[in-house]
Amino acid sequence: MCDINASGIIPPKYRLNLIKLFMAKILSVASNEVLKTTRQLLLEHKGFTVCSALTLAEVEALSKKEKVDLALIGHGFRGPEKRKIAQTVNQYYPGLPILEMCFHSPEIPGADFILSDSPSELIAAIGLVLAGRRVRGYTE
Repeated sequence: MCDINASGIIPPKYRLNLIKLFMAKILSVASNEVLKTTRQLLLEHKGFTVCSALTLAEVEALSKKEKVDLALIGHGFRGPEKRKIAQTVNQYYPGLPILEMCFHSPEIPGADFILSDSPSELIAAIGLVLAGRRVRGYTE
């Protein structure tokens, strides 16, 4: 995302982008309470603000009142459920980046996706997507 010079100081041209990146608000949609809580704690620990949802109704309710920078849709949903969630997100947030977590292949047309449930891979993928880069499977 950016280079830190030899003294460990972030060059000025990158500072604003990093501030925006780590002030980002993420709509995280998980398929169960344990994943919802775990993902929220991970993202908040990394400096993000998180709105979490378990159901399509919760996604709609949050979408009506929250402004977010990224939607993260977890891997625990079946294809039709994921596509319906993505459709709802697109309805309320046209053009919003969506990052889909999946095990085998993506279900949401046009969305960025990650084929891993590794926390470090997830954080890296979020950073790339928020920086305007595409993620098509892995971040490495």
